[in-house]
Amino acid sequence: MMLGLLLALQGPLAARTDTIRPLHDALHHDITIVVGDTGIHILGVAQTTWVLASAEPVEVALDSAFRVVRVLTDGAGESRMGRITFALNPGGGVYIPHKKQAGDTLRTSIRYHGPVRDGLIIGTDSAGRRTVFADNWPDRAHRWLPLVDHPGDKATVALHIEVPPGVQVIANGVRERVDTLPRGRTIWHFEMRQPITPYGIVFGAGTLATTPLGDAACEVKCVPVDLVTYPDDSAWAVTGPFRRALDMVGFFSTLVGPFPYDRLSHVQSTTIFGGAENPTAIFYDEKAYRNQRLSERTVAHETAHQWFGDAVTEADWHHLWLSEGFATYYAALWMGHASGDSAFKAEMANSARSVIRSAVTNQPILDTLATDLMGLLNSNNYPKGAWVLHALRGLVGDSAYHRGIREWYARYRDGNALSSDFASVMSEAAGTDLTWYFEQALLQPGFPRLEVRWHRKGRQLQLDLRQVQPEGWGVRRMPGLEIEVDGRRIRVDVSGAETSATLGGVRGDPKSIRVDPDGWWLMESTVVPAP
Repeated sequence: MMLGLLLALQGPLAARTDTIRPLHDALHHDITIVVGDTGIHILGVAQTTWVLASAEPVEVALDSAFRVVRVLTDGAGESRMGRITFALNPGGGVYIPHKKQAGDTLRTSIRYHGPVRDGLIIGTDSAGRRTVFADNWPDRAHRWLPLVDHPGDKATVALHIEVPPGVQVIANGVRERVDTLPRGRTIWHFEMRQPITPYGIVFGAGTLATTPLGDAACEVKCVPVDLVTYPDDSAWAVTGPFRRALDMVGFFSTLVGPFPYDRLSHVQSTTIFGGAENPTAIFYDEKAYRNQRLSERTVAHETAHQWFGDAVTEADWHHLWLSEGFATYYAALWMGHASGDSAFKAEMANSARSVIRSAVTNQPILDTLATDLMGLLNSNNYPKGAWVLHALRGLVGDSAYHRGIREWYARYRDGNALSSDFASVMSEAAGTDLTWYFEQALLQPGFPRLEVRWHRKGRQLQLDLRQVQPEGWGVRRMPGLEIEVDGRRIRVDVSGAETSATLGGVRGDPKSIRVDPDGWWLMESTVVPAP
């Protein structure tokens, strides 16, 4: 049965819509960046180890503002690297020919320099001190790094960042050492041992203060956690939104699985987003520190991304809900854990309102027509994605749900996956084919609008349920939908546009009828007496 299920799930839920995807597999990037004392120019050397898929040239993207001055490769049967003739794409990119075959390993090295137009934000902090922060999502890493700028091309990374005297650096992974050069310049060396996406490769440089918070999740695996801020903002950060940062790591480690990396830093930065979930080095908008509006919810959301989005990454852009929907839901679970069930319900209610009022309600979560990647940061992938998980949990039960999530993380950690892969894992955990659920949740736009009409005949109360959402949204199945009548509950299997149910033993007209009283389904409902 499971073989048939796996084959069935390789349909629309496995859709890949990108026209540019990795051909060859990048295994490791060794990146050196030299930051000047002034200006927006950088010097870079990017060495990459590839496993080749064919004899086709290696093609990497790189902003056309940069001048490529040298390309090296290792030839067939040679260990040393030598210069080669390469070709440039006028729109930005480097074609690297080679004489190797599919399955071979190739090493390339690209030396380049020039002005940064995007991807690295070079500016000053509120005190006028120079800052440099990478800000890559969705496909802006190639604006300063030569690589295949796609989430499916994960690789391990070594970063070597040279900066002016007195500047501190934070980056992915573990800091190996700091070398001091003549005239006080320094090179900071970091090693990221787990494969990460191109958009997750980051560093930050400036006048930075590091505040250790301690070790988290030691009952699973001790994880050092710290704050990296501008010096004036460290005190508020410790006592404000990050006061429970250690507990978050412990909570998610217990719920999902061991923290995927060796350490975690929460970093004040110049990201254009409220938060950017870079592996081991989460960047937050500097303005949220100055106006003290950075919330614990945001910290929980970005922390959850270390498991969902970073360790397990969507294989294609249009499956972004696997990252953002998960982080939104697990941030809500954290709020419930930390502040009580009412806080969790408030989070989900806010998410529901966001979906209902959304401008993308008429589009499905898996929107294969979307071409604007920034436009994917919408209510479908965030709150509606969270509701996909919440309704799934209500459908299969807590035990099967959490068992499936732990298996999902264990199976795809450090890799990539599609929605069909998630549907397969959760079907296995639940012991039943959930294809229908994921197809309606991810491929149908909108949400159910349920009209419940009641009429009493003697001691029998009949409930007539009708789905009245726009025709283009499709009809939903809602097995086991609960309806509460004056404190008594019945379950109704909603499987079509119209469904009826009867409740016996009533005494008089109902004083209260509540549809889905525990709030497991994303829906709108109205209850009226039959005419």
